[in-house]
Amino acid sequence: MRAATGAIGVLVVGCWSVDASAYRPFDGTDADVADLHEVEIELGPAGYYGVAGGPHDFVAGGVLNYGLLPRVELVLQGFDFAPLDGQSGPNKLTETGLFVKAVWRPGCLQGRDGASFATEVGPLLPTIHDGNGFGAYAGSILSTCFGDSLVVHWNIEAQLLPGTYDLDLFGGAILEPPSSRYTVRPVAEVFVEHAFGGAQTYSGLVGGIWQVSAKLALDAALREALVGGQSVSEVRAGFSWAIP
Repeated sequence: MRAATGAIGVLVVGCWSVDASAYRPFDGTDADVADLHEVEIELGPAGYYGVAGGPHDFVAGGVLNYGLLPRVELVLQGFDFAPLDGQSGPNKLTETGLFVKAVWRPGCLQGRDGASFATEVGPLLPTIHDGNGFGAYAGSILSTCFGDSLVVHWNIEAQLLPGTYDLDLFGGAILEPPSSRYTVRPVAEVFVEHAFGGAQTYSGLVGGIWQVSAKLALDAALREALVGGQSVSEVRAGFSWAIP
C-alpha cells in the first residue's frame, strides 16, 4: 500500500488532472488490469488540443491503476486543459474519476483462448471550472484477438455528467497488433460519442506505441475529430509505467 500511496502523490503533484478509463494513447481501454499489488502510472495525453477557429489548449493528464485483487484494479484519473491563446478561460481540471475495473472473462489478453471481457464502473468526481458535483460512469470492454496479427478492443460506455446529469454515450474500437509482435507497433482508434444536451463527436486516431520493456511503454498519436460540427486536432504523447 505504501507504493500505491506514493504513486497517488506522484499523480497529484506531478501532473494536472479525456474520456474515462483511457488506455494510452486512446480514449477507450482494453480488457486487462494491473497485476496484483502492481501500480501502473499512465501520464498523458501531454500535448496540443485545438478547435478550428476556436480555442487552443495544452492538455496534460494522468491515470493511476492499482492491482487491488486478482483481475481487479482501482483506477484514478484526471485531465487538465490549459489555454494557450486566452480564448479558453481558466484552466479546467476535468473528467476526474475513481473506478473499479474487473476482468470477468480471462481470454487472449491473459494468455488464454477466446476473447477477454471486462467492466469498469465508478463515480465521476468534482472538477475545477467544469461540471460541479458528482457523476457516474459505466463501461464494458471486449478484447478480441485475431491470431498473432490483430487485437481489437471494443468499448461501450455510458456516463451521467457531473452537474447536469446529462447522459453521455460512447462506442469505439481500438486496433493494434499484439504487443509481443513489434517493438514499435502501429495503433488506431475510432469512436462515436453522443452527449444528450451536448455535442455529437466523431473521432479517428493513429499513432504508435514503443514497448521499451515489459513494464514501460512510450506512445504518440495524432487525432482528428468532428465535435458538434467543429473540427478538432490533437497531438498526444505519454507513457505507461508499471511498478511491481
